[in-house]
Amino acid sequence: MIVTMIFVDMIRNNEDRDDDKNRPRIETRIVTMIGTDEDRDEDKMIKAVHYQITDPGTRWIKDAEIAVDSDGPLDADRVLTPNVIKVEGGYRMYYHGFGPERPNPDSKGYILSAFSTDGGNWKKEPGVRLDAGGEGAEHYIWAPDVIPLPGGGYRMYVEGRTEQAAGGARSAIVSARSDDGLVWEREPGVRLGSEHASYGAPRCLYLDPGPDGQSSRFRLYVSTSPFPSGAPRNIVSAVSDDGLQFELEPGVRIPQETEMESYQVYAPEVLRLGDGGYRIYYAGWVAAPEVPAGSKFHGRIFSATSRDGLDWRKDPGICIDNGGRWDAAKASEPCVIDLPDGRFRMFYEACDLKGRWRIASATSGSRAEHSADSGIAQNGDR
Repeated sequence: MIVTMIFVDMIRNNEDRDDDKNRPRIETRIVTMIGTDEDRDEDKMIKAVHYQITDPGTRWIKDAEIAVDSDGPLDADRVLTPNVIKVEGGYRMYYHGFGPERPNPDSKGYILSAFSTDGGNWKKEPGVRLDAGGEGAEHYIWAPDVIPLPGGGYRMYVEGRTEQAAGGARSAIVSARSDDGLVWEREPGVRLGSEHASYGAPRCLYLDPGPDGQSSRFRLYVSTSPFPSGAPRNIVSAVSDDGLQFELEPGVRIPQETEMESYQVYAPEVLRLGDGGYRIYYAGWVAAPEVPAGSKFHGRIFSATSRDGLDWRKDPGICIDNGGRWDAAKASEPCVIDLPDGRFRMFYEACDLKGRWRIASATSGSRAEHSADSGIAQNGDR
């Protein structure tokens, strides 16, 4: 089956002729994607999570209202690291929370959830989805990433942190399973960890099938830094044939290299696109010791594009800058969904100058607009 999408753009004519001065120029773009009449099971999994048929692009307008506030007994101290998936009837957001009525007094953070029918109005769901504890996540967990599994149910990858006797905390990627997305059970072991490095903020994508042409394969994008301290603080990737045992791939996906990434690059949100390319949104942090409360780092959200998910080209400019009402100090940890009306929404953690953490959001234009803005050219040029 060949699917052809035609986008019609009206662009103001810049020519000097008087009769054309106010006449829009119409440009038609045709994007063709080839598939089969019925997707194979592995194709369905590729499209089941972290997938958009068109590129959401780089133009985002901050929404006026908060998506999820830090105002409940389980999250009054902070809400962080959103991850949103589509579920029956709407969307479910998983996020890190910490509050005065935490069920485990030794826990310093856990995963909560909220539900929305439209991606705009969110209602917190009762209880804790997953608490800290166990190997690799003794003291707290954050940065969840939930994917559906081929046989049904879900797996959550999450950054676990364990405080060390000598000081500091080491991060590792751990996981949990659920049949319904609400009741979760930790899986034994660590998905990705090291004595000499921290790994955090995971995003897991399905890859094309392995050598047998049948089984699913996985790529995990993570932030990494040397442990106990040091640089660089980059984004790297690891692959797995079973979603449990991951092996680091050579090289760096997103290097820490610009002035606005001087502390680290962090929290990849990776989208596979309908034309076969990829877009990543990620946070760049700089030290901000002058901030009176909350985060001592300024965070901003940037983007990059890739043809293969391995070699990336950073886009110029900033997608989401700090400095607004909710994110005066920091904007970080992006995640992106498509909305029923064809637009896209990005959720991100936001910290104001009073040290209050919330989940904020920004919205894009139409799908057609963002196909026009796509930074991925068909022939590898920009």
